[in-house]
Amino acid sequence: MTPRYIRLTSDYQSQEGWLFSRLPLTATNWEVSVISWPTMNVALTSFSSKIEVEFKIYGAGNLHGDGMAIWLTKERATTGVVFGSTDHFNGLGVFIDTYKNQRPGIVFPYVMAMMGNGTVSYDKEHDGKDNEIAGCSARGLRTASVPTKIRLTYFQETSLKVDLHYKSEDEWTECFETGPLTLPSVAYLGFSAETGELHDNHDIISVDTKNKYYTRDYKQQQSVQEADRRRGKAFHQERERGSWTWFFLKLVMLGIVVVGGYVGWTMYRASQRSSRF
Repeated sequence: MTPRYIRLTSDYQSQEGWLFSRLPLTATNWEVSVISWPTMNVALTSFSSKIEVEFKIYGAGNLHGDGMAIWLTKERATTGVVFGSTDHFNGLGVFIDTYKNQRPGIVFPYVMAMMGNGTVSYDKEHDGKDNEIAGCSARGLRTASVPTKIRLTYFQETSLKVDLHYKSEDEWTECFETGPLTLPSVAYLGFSAETGELHDNHDIISVDTKNKYYTRDYKQQQSVQEADRRRGKAFHQERERGSWTWFFLKLVMLGIVVVGGYVGWTMYRASQRSSRF
């Protein structure tokens, strides 16, 4: 450990390392941002959580492995075979896998999520193919010229979204978004990594967690804003239709004026000819 990073593994063979929170992530000890409305005497109905991690995976040579994991599980600080942490976990694991075993058609590094129920085993031989909820390839993540980051956003019992930062400065790329899933109500946040015959440095540079609670008033406010947006869109479309109607009406009026002028001029010429004879 240094003032700049915590190293989970060094660039040597057969290493394991982990870093876990001492206390579980609950509503009382997360960094919480409460959305304030004039009246707050209403029940809290749902929340979203955000975890942003800056990390670095690098090493000498062209071959490297094995990868690292981010955990939100009931268990904590137990060494094992799943990227340096325990198998048969209960909760969420997000894996940054840098070494391809037997998974044809997939470009590595590969980022994927798995939900464990305490009995399911991680399919290490096939890089978690049978366990995967969602995932994405992240070619260039190890050799990125900008800080490498991963951001997990969880909407309670609705979805988990994972974004990556590695292509260019301040550019986040969506990796995946899941359907509904339920995380343990009390879970430890952790990180782990492992090396085998191939190896890398796996460093944690910074971790930022946030939690936002939404009230019924907030949801009503969102509904009102959405309704206003739709009304505004409809009004804009109505104005566009009205503008086109007025435009065509002016064309018709102009046509009437032109035709009337032509008829009047023709009659005038005819009367002039008559007066000569």
